Amino acid sequence: MPTRNQVGVHFRLMCKTRKKRAKRALGTTLGLMEQDLAYRFDISQSTVSRIVMTWINFMYLEFKKIPLWPPKELVQANMPKIFKQQYPNTRVILDATEVYIDQPHLPDIQQMTFSNYKNSNTFKVLIGISPDGVVTFISSLYPGFISDKELTRQSGIYTLLEPGDSVMADRGFNIEDDLILKGVQLNIPPFLRDKKQFSENELVITRRIASLRIHVERAMEKIKNFHIFDRSLPVQMTDIANRLFFVCCVLTNFQEPLCT
Repeated sequence: MPTRNQVGVHFRLMCKTRKKRAKRALGTTLGLMEQDLAYRFDISQSTVSRIVMTWINFMYLEFKKIPLWPPKELVQANMPKIFKQQYPNTRVILDATEVYIDQPHLPDIQQMTFSNYKNSNTFKVLIGISPDGVVTFISSLYPGFISDKELTRQSGIYTLLEPGDSVMADRGFNIEDDLILKGVQLNIPPFLRDKKQFSENELVITRRIASLRIHVERAMEKIKNFHIFDRSLPVQMTDIANRLFFVCCVLTNFQEPLCT
């Protein structure tokens, strides 16, 4: 079984000379649109589109060769001290994010992709982060209307979890019943339910989980720093949205680690 360092070396050897060129070709760092790139390089927009498609597909196929989901022993070996002290069985921290898309032309697709939370048309994706801040799970993109619970069910992550694992998530992930069937524990902030205020112990748990979940928020920020997601994705790019998002997520694993 490869160690984390071996996986990292494989990634770097494979992409050392390609990453900068690929990011420039994609325009991800600056979030440049195809028309802007065409003007800057004095080429046609269709040529830009072909270059973008080529690099996205190439990097996606290369990155797909490397398994993201680490074995439990590797997660335990790289677990930060604060997790070992408070939530030592944490296998993954889950969160969902949404990617804006241009309004689809077909009414039924408009309805399926409309997110009430964002009040816009979006794709929704489930991200898993290891306790030491590495992106270890990336679901496919789903229509924006889907709930966090249904997104998690359909993502395939349940097949990766093992008895004795624990999952950390936000309140929106009402998946405890699903996880119990797998012998997996869910750690989320408590709900008020019918109470007027949290107990002292519940407040401690809420603050503790919030402080640990900051890693997933920082990981999401690194993904969104690829400014191609600053605007809604054009209709012509929705077909490759899964590959584009996957590539940007994996590229964050080359950056400075969130935890040391």
